[in-house]
Amino acid sequence: MAKKNRYWYIDTVDSVLRMGIVEKATNAVTKDGFTSFYKSITEAKDITIYAIIRDTDLAINALTATWTQIPEQFHEVIVNKAIASGYKKGKGFNIEKARFFDEEYMTSLKEAKKYARSNYTTTGNIQPHDF
Repeated sequence: MAKKNRYWYIDTVDSVLRMGIVEKATNAVTKDGFTSFYKSITEAKDITIYAIIRDTDLAINALTATWTQIPEQFHEVIVNKAIASGYKKGKGFNIEKARFFDEEYMTSLKEAKKYARSNYTTTGNIQPHDF
């Protein structure tokens, strides 16, 4: 049996990232007036995807925005770092308060790194579709 060349691509629809997996066709495939040398995969198997995901940036005035890729229990880590930075600058300079929030930040950051190393995974199922 010949090896099947498979490829993947990322598609964005309505701000949602979707991954498609296709394989090289032996003959050109025509569907809805479009011709392609790629087709849907012919077999479905479990796959493991290793990815590094970067969350979207927040606008300064986005009071209702949330970080979707950072677990909720670690949102306070970012806030502690921001407060510490605020106490280190300008009129509100207060080194003791800055040091306190820096220590809170470092403690929480250690917990977050430990959580990240705990092999946190989410799973999904990719269904074959005709393109």
